[in-house]
Amino acid sequence: MVMKKQVKKRSLILDEKGRVPEQFRNIRASIQYIADKKKIKTIMATSCRQGEGKSSMIANLAMFMSKSGKRVLLIDGDLRLPTIHRIFNLKNYVGLSDLLKDHQFDKYEGIQKIDDHLDVMTSGGSPYNPSELLSDSLLPELLKEYEEIYDFIFIDAPPIGLSDSIIIANYCDATVLVLENGKTTKTQLKECIEKCKMQNIDVLGIIRNKVQRRRNDSNYYYNYVKR
Repeated sequence: MVMKKQVKKRSLILDEKGRVPEQFRNIRASIQYIADKKKIKTIMATSCRQGEGKSSMIANLAMFMSKSGKRVLLIDGDLRLPTIHRIFNLKNYVGLSDLLKDHQFDKYEGIQKIDDHLDVMTSGGSPYNPSELLSDSLLPELLKEYEEIYDFIFIDAPPIGLSDSIIIANYCDATVLVLENGKTTKTQLKECIEKCKMQNIDVLGIIRNKVQRRRNDSNYYYNYVKR
């Protein structure tokens, strides 16, 4: 069953005023709009390369989505370099990898409650063979069952160059790409999008991280989501 636990949050935008929270509300509105039109519930977040802030972005997006009254489940699908449990300061004893390795676990065993509308499933123990584990037929079964309970499911996945992301994307309704402004080149982004097209991955939009418009502006997120 869902574990009830009070947690100390880190790396989350708790102040709801300012440009960054407003950008997340804009992203939330864009996703809700297209999700209603295309019946999207499960969304994977990935990036072109490591260290572009996708985990922090998807954690904050999940939190802001839950603030609109939607029931949200955030899953850490990055079994190689998991981050979500650190962002929310959660224990990572049982998570996604454990459910996939041992089918005897209850399907809700690794879910930890953050608040009334947001739940998190951590990655679990680091497996020897993450790609093979994610290919297990249980994963799409889990997601299908969770979709009956949650309005949105967000999955934090490794960069698109790893097969893990391709596997996860095939179980999701859509994908968002996260890139750090000024670090990912146009060529790298183009190659990343081409990889997605070759694998029939539906890219819902691109979220640029750490964009600054004026010298004195704080970093904030700019979004482009297809409509």
